[in-house]
Amino acid sequence: MIIDFRVRLPFTEQFPDADPSDLSFIPYYMSHYLELFSIAIEQKDSVSTETLLESMKQNGIEKAVLQAEWEFGDYTALNKGVLKLVDRYPDSFIGFCTVHPEESRDMAQEVAEWVSQGMRGVNLQPWAYRVYAHDRRFYPVYEKCVELNVPVTIHTGTNWSLTRSMDYGRPLYLDYIACDFPELRIVASHGGWPWVNEMVAVAWKHPNIYIETGAVSPKYIGRPGTGWETFIQYANSILRERILYASEWPLLPFERVIAETEALPLKDDVKELYLGRNAAKLLGL
Repeated sequence: MIIDFRVRLPFTEQFPDADPSDLSFIPYYMSHYLELFSIAIEQKDSVSTETLLESMKQNGIEKAVLQAEWEFGDYTALNKGVLKLVDRYPDSFIGFCTVHPEESRDMAQEVAEWVSQGMRGVNLQPWAYRVYAHDRRFYPVYEKCVELNVPVTIHTGTNWSLTRSMDYGRPLYLDYIACDFPELRIVASHGGWPWVNEMVAVAWKHPNIYIETGAVSPKYIGRPGTGWETFIQYANSILRERILYASEWPLLPFERVIAETEALPLKDDVKELYLGRNAAKLLGL
């Protein structure tokens, strides 16, 4: 079983009226992402829902967690887009909603409403909001997630915006949250690089913190000298049941991420946990 824990809403669903040859609608603080990553949006069909489903089928991905990953635009429309695909393809997608600390009327209430409609978790992007994950404004959200028994994913690690500090992604801030909400299941997205040692320490300390590695090419995770050595060491031992495979499609194609994951210096049974068994348990599948 392969469960991809981080897939983005297809371009055609997120921006149905946009011309993919004209990306002027993307704000300046996101422009550096387009320069650094060759996200396939030159042709809308290349990142359509149909292409996503076909690629999942070809690569043996049974389910994908479709994350409403707010970075700009209308976060409510993003949630609606995710929920639409979850309703249309319930056997393929699991939806996570998002909120915004400056635009949501009541973040905790919104989470409750989205979960009642079928969402299975919450996704936060502190760097994009310029609000730290342990900011007290998020505490009602965390309390609601505990009440509803749904996990929260939090961007952890660097960001590539030229106007947002990397510091928003320090794994250390999850330590504060987990101390105050020990029952909250927290998924640290992107593995916390370049603070991998800190990420491993926080996860080792708190039994409800998981490490997800979406948007990171596994060949670098397995290469000495890249800063991921501690992750590999503890993924093979103490944290083996709290590591989660993810691609962040379309940033990285499934076939590449899966092939590189199979080549990682992880034990065979750990790879099975990483690729799907841990996610299945976390999601109650």
